[in-house]
Amino acid sequence: MARTPQEVFEHHVAAIGAGEADAIAADYAEDAVLITPDQVVRGRDGVRELFASLLGELPDAVWDIPTRVFEGDVLFIEWTAVAEKARVLDGVDTFVIRDGEIRLQTVRLTLEHLG
Repeated sequence: MARTPQEVFEHHVAAIGAGEADAIAADYAEDAVLITPDQVVRGRDGVRELFASLLGELPDAVWDIPTRVFEGDVLFIEWTAVAEKARVLDGVDTFVIRDGEIRLQTVRLTLEHLG
């Protein structure tokens, strides 16, 4: 039986917190699409590269997701991440999660370098 959207997202959050780009990518469908204002990445390899870059900017960050709204297979979140040398205070994502995998994600954030 496929994981529920909530189960997929909980694994996604744990993988991000652990800084594991491979585990993050495993939550996505082979043909997933991830859209940011700067680029569109496709598939697990594209997702892995994007998250490896983001995690490199925010090593050992403290992540917070104060807003989580599920509606069927769609999830809307607002989030923050604070690391020693950078932070994101305005992250906003939308996910479409079907058949136990993330099929589509949009991401908007402002990465601020500190000091």
